Amino acid sequence: MSRDPAPMEDRQMIELAARAVGRIDSEGLRGVTLVSTEQIWAMALTLVRLGLVAVPPGEPTPDVLIVSPPTNP
Repeated sequence: MSRDPAPMEDRQMIELAARAVGRIDSEGLRGVTLVSTEQIWAMALTLVRLGLVAVPPGEPTPDVLIVSPPTNP
């Protein structure tokens, strides 16, 4: 049984992602094994918010992989 993480505010999402990247940056490969699933989720969501296009497994890679992220009104 899988469950999605609880909804989070943008600031919390970005901070979790930044802390995960910091751990990986400071500890290398070992850091990759130490990040939580919540931090991985936050990194993925942050990439999407920054305009990265999600490519499902088995699907062809689109010509455009980064689109302009939406602007906050």
